[in-house]
Amino acid sequence: MKKLLSVDELIEHMKSKGITFEEVSEDDAKEFLQKNNYYMKLAAYRANYEKCLTGKRAGQYKKLDFGYLKELSTIDMYLRYIIIEMCLDIEHAIKVKLVDSVTNNLAEDGYDIVRRFIAKDDSFRILKSIRSHKSGEYCKDLIAKYYPYFPVWVFVELISFGDLLYFCSFYEEVYGVQIVNNTLMNTVRDMRNAAAHSNCILNKMTERIDTTKQVHSDISNFIKDMSNISKTSRVNNLNYKFTNNFITLLYVYDCLMGETAKKKKYKELQKFLYGRVVKNKSFFTSNTKIVGVYNFHKKVIDNLAK
Repeated sequence: MKKLLSVDELIEHMKSKGITFEEVSEDDAKEFLQKNNYYMKLAAYRANYEKCLTGKRAGQYKKLDFGYLKELSTIDMYLRYIIIEMCLDIEHAIKVKLVDSVTNNLAEDGYDIVRRFIAKDDSFRILKSIRSHKSGEYCKDLIAKYYPYFPVWVFVELISFGDLLYFCSFYEEVYGVQIVNNTLMNTVRDMRNAAAHSNCILNKMTERIDTTKQVHSDISNFIKDMSNISKTSRVNNLNYKFTNNFITLLYVYDCLMGETAKKKKYKELQKFLYGRVVKNKSFFTSNTKIVGVYNFHKKVIDNLAK
């Protein structure tokens, strides 16, 4: 079991790992750890840096300053906000697409598909979850009016994002109509959950996907159509977990959203990449991993924003 360290001890621990305090003083670092972030989360970004393998500094990080960790955590925070916004847009688009499909389905009255979906849930978990929100300010009227016989246009407003995806899968199973690609949506769901729970997104930017898994062909083709990205760059970058996940999010967004919404979001991403991300670009110029990931995503966003 690891010992609980004071802030002063954490600073000394970081120094023993080769982390310097040139861009941010030790006093400012202590204040940041006390008021803005905690060590475990900040330290997660160390994974983007290599360690010395030999010599007196063996086991210590190469060219890693506390300021770099702080900057990565800040960029990560802004990225999480963007991811959450994109996922909310995607969730709304899925609801619209599903309700529209059911509405135009001559075999449906809007109630039957919900009844069948709920009946499939032996534990009645979904109904229990809905009932637990009956006193909530934003759902109580809908629950009071329709429980337990919901039309689809009400049901989609009461269930979680995960259950919405299960519902779409069930609808496809019953009627053979695909609302979303469930394989890709699992990745979007994971990113949504990570962002919503304030998990680190950029802590392992070049960690590779499991060797037993392959990049989805839709994602590969999405990037393949971008002429200024070489095959080598495409294959290499899409095998990074972070890049694969984020590009999947972009692809799903591109498929589901209207042109106006996409144009606005891609311009926002460009502003983020050309603005806040490179505010302190001198911190990362010597880290080829971080620079490479940045350049790849910048090319993708530039292509989408054309």
